[in-house]
Formats: sequence, C-alpha cells, structure tokens
Amino acid sequence: MNWVARSASSVVAAVVAAGTLVGAAPAHADDAGFMKYLNSHGYTARYAGDEPILEPSVRALGHMICENLRVGRSVEAQQPNYPAWPQFSLIAEAARQEICPGA
Repeated sequence: MNWVARSASSVVAAVVAAGTLVGAAPAHADDAGFMKYLNSHGYTARYAGDEPILEPSVRALGHMICENLRVGRSVEAQQPNYPAWPQFSLIAEAARQEICPGA
C-alpha cells in the first residue's frame, strides 16, 4: 500500500471513530436514570386525586418537559398546565438531570 492510500485509510478510520463518539447519546440521559432519580427523591407516583400514575405516563411527561425546554418554555411556564401532577417540579428536575441535561 502506498503512502497516499495508507493516509487516506487512516483519515477515513479517524472520521468514522469521531462520528461514532459524536453520535452517541450521553450515558446518563435515559428513562431508567430518570425513574431512579425520581424514586430516590421522594416521588410518590400519585396524581392530585390520589390515583396512581403509571410509569409510561411519567416518562412521557419527562420527555414532554424536555421538548418544551428545548423550544424555550421554562419549567415555570409549563407547570400551570399540569395541575393534576402535584410533583411536577420534581419530575421536571429529574427530566433536566437525566433525560435532557443540556436543555
């Protein structure tokens, strides 16, 4: 293999490796970490009327909070829309820590 071919192949390998690292999601930005954060911070999984909140619903709310943060809606602006969620602030805190830490 000549010098040009070896150099080109090294560049391609480096670009592929860099793309893999850049494309990877942050290790802590996940639903399991989100639920663990909630459960370790006093989350009760109950609506204001004392009905149980199913895990898929709270995960969906966490992702919705993140999407709203990404478009510029603060947690404070979102909270009045969720009166049935008495622990909305805690859910938002967990979402910021575990699902969308950069938002």
